[in-house]
Amino acid sequence: MVKGLGKQDISDLCLGTTVLGTGGGGSPELGLSILNRLLEMGKEIRLISVEEVPDDEIVVHPAMVGSIAPSQGRKGDEAYIDKILSEKSPLLTGLKTLEEVLSRKVFATMPVELGGYNTPVAAILAALAGIPFVDGDTIGRAKPELMMQTYTVHDVPITPMVLTDMQGNSVLVRQVASFRDAERIARAMAVVGGGTIAVRCPVKGKVLKRTIIPGGVTKATEIGRALREAEADRRDPVSAVIHASGGKEFFQGDVNRFEWEDRDGFLWGTIAVKGEGRYEGHELKVWLKNENLLSWLDGNPYVLTPDLICILEAATGRPITNSNMKEGRKIVVFGIPADPFWRTEMAIDLVSPRHFGFEIPYTPMEKVITH
Repeated sequence: MVKGLGKQDISDLCLGTTVLGTGGGGSPELGLSILNRLLEMGKEIRLISVEEVPDDEIVVHPAMVGSIAPSQGRKGDEAYIDKILSEKSPLLTGLKTLEEVLSRKVFATMPVELGGYNTPVAAILAALAGIPFVDGDTIGRAKPELMMQTYTVHDVPITPMVLTDMQGNSVLVRQVASFRDAERIARAMAVVGGGTIAVRCPVKGKVLKRTIIPGGVTKATEIGRALREAEADRRDPVSAVIHASGGKEFFQGDVNRFEWEDRDGFLWGTIAVKGEGRYEGHELKVWLKNENLLSWLDGNPYVLTPDLICILEAATGRPITNSNMKEGRKIVVFGIPADPFWRTEMAIDLVSPRHFGFEIPYTPMEKVITH
């Protein structure tokens, strides 16, 4: 059944996708601002289930590619939003170019990941084009690299892929030698244009149904709703978010060091947290490449990718993106088990610590968090 999303729905969605974005996934403030503008313009934001996509119809996956570093935080101004919502929107340009190449209309969009901006991007393009977006994604969290998606494992082509940016550049990529090369090409254009929009992975409904992770948009909305209702009822917002996500707390304390650099189209960094309360006397370190990917407790590997490492502000339960991380913040860190697909032998190498150059074997978080 098609569900029309209103102001409360999109607010909950942007909050919940930021939690699942594990520090990355783009700016939820920007995503929410654009979605609200769409509603004010009279546009419909329509969500459908995976099962509602006809087998022979085409779905595409729009997403932002680029660093989330504070130095890249130029996107919240009205000029950017006006351009995204204009007839010359780089999102619409990408979609129209892809439809010309495919010689057919696209039926729907779907988020490529769950994140505060990249999930709204799919809804934004869908509303601009007058089509629905699909309740699913390709990883169940946010991710730093294009090839980290179910399609890579299932050998579903990422091309044709259209790359556009706010400067007016538009590139059609008809074929790539590998998903890794697709990542490098998109990342290179992101460096040139200060971020790029990729409209890619045109897949038919019958392929979509057997290859993606369904229900992520609904899950994110439920997490955002849980936080909002806890705030209204004056209940503990941190506990509400963790419970709604199916996660488990594993640290809390003060950020005593945040080291980062903006390099090669990524935000790279380390967050060091000094424990408080029952964690007093301990230190947690989190390594990030846009998203939080690995952690060490007192120097020993702890919760690791593909499991989700999520960070909330201790006082409010609000998720913190790494572009807004600061020393001195009091935070709560919790983990969410990865979708079972990513723990399989055929998929784990694409998302494990070894993929990022760390010779650390992956251990499911349930076996690591013992308290």
